[in-house]
Amino acid sequence: MAGVVALDIGNREESKTLMEKLSDHYHNRKVEKRHKDAAKRFMRGLMSVQAPTQLFMFHFYIIPYLFEDYDEWTQYYLKVFVTYLAIQGVANWLCTILYDTTIPNDKDRPDLPGLNNRWQNPPDYFMSIHTTNQNGSALPMHHQNFDVSGFEWKYCEICKMYQPPRTHHCDTCEACILKRDHHCFMVGNCIGFKNQRYFVVLTFYAVLVGFVGGYFQYKYLQQFYYPQSYSWTDFLPPVAFYRWLFGTVDGMSLHICIMIIQVYLEFLFGFFGFTYFTTQISMIVQGKTLYELAKSIPIRSLNSVNHNFRSVFGDFWILNFFFPMQLIFRQREDGRSWEGIKLDHNANLQEKSN
Repeated sequence: MAGVVALDIGNREESKTLMEKLSDHYHNRKVEKRHKDAAKRFMRGLMSVQAPTQLFMFHFYIIPYLFEDYDEWTQYYLKVFVTYLAIQGVANWLCTILYDTTIPNDKDRPDLPGLNNRWQNPPDYFMSIHTTNQNGSALPMHHQNFDVSGFEWKYCEICKMYQPPRTHHCDTCEACILKRDHHCFMVGNCIGFKNQRYFVVLTFYAVLVGFVGGYFQYKYLQQFYYPQSYSWTDFLPPVAFYRWLFGTVDGMSLHICIMIIQVYLEFLFGFFGFTYFTTQISMIVQGKTLYELAKSIPIRSLNSVNHNFRSVFGDFWILNFFFPMQLIFRQREDGRSWEGIKLDHNANLQEKSN
């Protein structure tokens, strides 16, 4: 019976016209895209609510109550410091989102005016190898041209354009990403050449705000709410939300409900921030990306650690952790040619032979 049903389904699929198959494919992609867009909007909406509410809790509840034994000036500077952390986190989050690291899909490569002439007369850092096959006919351009570091300018069949070295296509963003590191679902877009510096700083502040903020909010709840609560189950977000929404005489106040939810979110953000921050720092030290590590691309960096950091953050890179420095100290590389970064073809061939 199952075989008959499967055969009937197969016959129906074969009987579909080309337009029907294209329509099915289009609608499936639309549903998938709607799900991705919904997840992105949810995460960005969550971040948009989390930052101001957490700042409000510190200004009006945590600092005045937990630090009530301190003088007014100490409380004032604590509020200034908390505000600074919030501004830094939001600023780098916005920069991570707004700095577009995709390559526009134009008729020709937008960064290579006069494409045909450029391939026929390549610059000094290019060399053409194996320009013809055995019968003497010319190979496609993306099989001919490599830069001296060993990177191939590949052709993206989806975007219909040539990719600079270390550029890869993202199925989620549906675009080619310059120096693609990974697609981050927490911010809703890809991390690449133009926004990696902001993403790294964002993860650093996520660790500070997540763990430190979560700890102090937990201490506030422990001192000012737990003695009056019924049990530990009141600290579960669904129970807290129910007690605030339907509670009567013994109902939970709104700021306590929000604070309970935030404690979970802050420790979650802190955990993800720590994971991403340590991973990103490790990749920058090695001069690699997460994509190259995941795909086992044999990247070899001949540069110093300081040079690798300047490649991501620009000169005086440590200042990025105190203030976004894009307007003052720009990145040295252009995201298309990579000095001191080599593709070790010998390692790749050796791996394939093994």
